Amino acid sequence: MGSEPPVPDAGELAGWVRTERGKQADLTSFLIEAGLRPQVEAGVDFPCAGGKFYHARWLESISGIKEGSIIQELGTMPAAVEDDAARGRSLSGGCRVALPAPHLMELTDRYYGDADEFSAALCQQYRRLFRAMRDAGVAGHVLHCSAAIPEELEALAGKTVFFYLEEPDEETITTLLEYQRAIAIRVGQLPLLLEQREEYEVSQVLIMDPDTGDLTVLLNSFDQDQIRVGGYCTERHLEYWRGLVDSATVSLQ
Repeated sequence: MGSEPPVPDAGELAGWVRTERGKQADLTSFLIEAGLRPQVEAGVDFPCAGGKFYHARWLESISGIKEGSIIQELGTMPAAVEDDAARGRSLSGGCRVALPAPHLMELTDRYYGDADEFSAALCQQYRRLFRAMRDAGVAGHVLHCSAAIPEELEALAGKTVFFYLEEPDEETITTLLEYQRAIAIRVGQLPLLLEQREEYEVSQVLIMDPDTGDLTVLLNSFDQDQIRVGGYCTERHLEYWRGLVDSATVSLQ
């Protein structure tokens, strides 16, 4: 689901930028690499660049926004995200990119004057930037969200866009499953998910930060090929990802 790499000091960032001559190289570019390299080194099958920090790049890539307010018709400036996509492709061969969902951008509408029109316009820019990044080599996107917003799910959820809610409850699990057949949970939320299986098809469960016992519990309800292990790293990155990869193996004997 991405990561939150530590922000480098000025000297470290300046030294890195000097090695990147001829390329776009800024703090976000650095964080993309810093978050992705440990995943690749640890052997994560489906690495994910970006994270909550990627909101800064996203806002830079949408025109019509000034100081957190929408002041004119929204548009896209995809060059920076295309460069990030190419950087991710060069490191991983086709990663996903994580970023906040539209409702977490905390934008103030001073142009459209209508909540539905504002939401539709913002989601349209998301789709355009998603497409630009896929064309440049990323496999898809993960949208971090604090709520399951039907309008956003309807506009954006699909085969290449996955909505991730860190602490889903019964209501939000239901809403998510109306728009996507995969869902990320912790083992404590499994009973809530199982209650929805008769009504909703669940093709894949991403179990977050599991231990061996968690996977054993999950295997009582889902086939092995329906289960993936997921994580979102905030510290000790290489150690964290190696531990996560190790946790994905369980003896069935």
